[in-house]
Amino acid sequence: MKTTYQSIIILIAIVFNTSCQKFDYYQDNPNKPSNATAALLMTYICQDIFNNNPINAAYATRHLTYYERPSESINYNWNRGSFGGFESITQVQKMKELAKEHKNYQGLAKLFRAIYFSRLTETFGDIPYKESLMAEQDLRKPAYDSQEDVYEALLLELEEANELLQPAHGIIDGDIIFRGDVQRWKKLVNAFRLRLLIHLSKKEGQSKIKIKEQFSTIVNNRTRYPLMESNADNAQIVFNNSTPSNYYPTAGHLSVATLVSLEASFVKLLQEREDPRLFSFAEPISGKPAGQYSNYKGVDAGLSPADQQSTAASSSLIARRYVDLRNPINEPMIFMSYAEQEFILAEGIQRQWGTGDMATHYQHAVMASMAFYQIESQQGTNYLAHPLVSLASGDVLTKILTQKYIAFFMNSGWEPFYEQRRTGVPVLRVGPGTLNGGKVPKRWQYPLTEIQYNEQHVQDAIKRQYPEGDNTNATMWLIK
Repeated sequence: MKTTYQSIIILIAIVFNTSCQKFDYYQDNPNKPSNATAALLMTYICQDIFNNNPINAAYATRHLTYYERPSESINYNWNRGSFGGFESITQVQKMKELAKEHKNYQGLAKLFRAIYFSRLTETFGDIPYKESLMAEQDLRKPAYDSQEDVYEALLLELEEANELLQPAHGIIDGDIIFRGDVQRWKKLVNAFRLRLLIHLSKKEGQSKIKIKEQFSTIVNNRTRYPLMESNADNAQIVFNNSTPSNYYPTAGHLSVATLVSLEASFVKLLQEREDPRLFSFAEPISGKPAGQYSNYKGVDAGLSPADQQSTAASSSLIARRYVDLRNPINEPMIFMSYAEQEFILAEGIQRQWGTGDMATHYQHAVMASMAFYQIESQQGTNYLAHPLVSLASGDVLTKILTQKYIAFFMNSGWEPFYEQRRTGVPVLRVGPGTLNGGKVPKRWQYPLTEIQYNEQHVQDAIKRQYPEGDNTNATMWLIK
């Protein structure tokens, strides 16, 4: 009998072990990776950074207006922002760890950190930097670094990224932006560094950061610091029509198709300059032929939603190519363009931060924007001669910034808002429909989770920055 019991126990153990093996087998999908790799994380990070729907930024920047159910971006009734960018930085850190022997991945990790951290500081002001992402070391309540210190550190990370990124340092797998072209990533690193430096224009001569000197060093040494040379170097993600997950983000959105018009002041700005990009951005007023400036009209975003709706029937909706699901490819989604870089160079030279021909960079920028929106080069040449466009007379800096604002239409994420916040160009429409006491907000409040779990450090940061408290209309160090 004992032998029989032993046999039964052995048989049960064999069956149980076999069943567990079968169960484990079916839990493992051989067609999907079970472990993260640097290449997989590279693809995720690229998608996260580059594939961003620009529509809310377009409302806030007054390229567009929406008149049914206004959200924060539309009516400026802003509230709390998110620290979600820190979650993305953890993915960057993981990629860096997995490719610790690969210098090109290390360089890209520094670029991606600079992108995410700059977004965070431009949203709030002071943020955790040195002590961030250290929960595994039992540091769960990080101190906040000053915005000046954060910017100084990010500019150093970009300097290091430029040195690390070399074609000889190996292939970059998982790259859906430049397909492993290290030199184009290197150009983006330096162009993005110029963007951060121009963000600091109000602090030139008032900061420990050597803003003018860094700008000049990059501009005057293209061998060490290569920059974008044409639209072929645009940092952008390209859409297709083979999978719904890669459609242009506003394709098929009914509300965007029927309740979004160009903003009145933006249309007027384009009409005054006889800007052919208007015909690429918008539809003519219903029933009128396209291609005639008088047949386009915007909706005043300062009006109440009801008054906006009453004028919408005789306004210009956003161009159908942005919403047409039958042909959802559309133009690429730009993170940073050659045109933006050239506008930055033109402004930097105007500020005497570097050498070069300001007018040439300005012309390159305008022509690159025209080409991106598929405007014929002769039209671009004629446009540059318009009195409101030509740099031969008038307020040169305002003209550069105005053209930069136009070129940002439906691309570059929140950069057009940050630039308008920095420069005041153009003046954005406000009124009963925008709320917030007729003001354009300058930042977002810190996340509620920080108030709850890191109260002392966030309150210290608020006190040293904003005498009025954690207010969306408060002015951060960057733009004082």
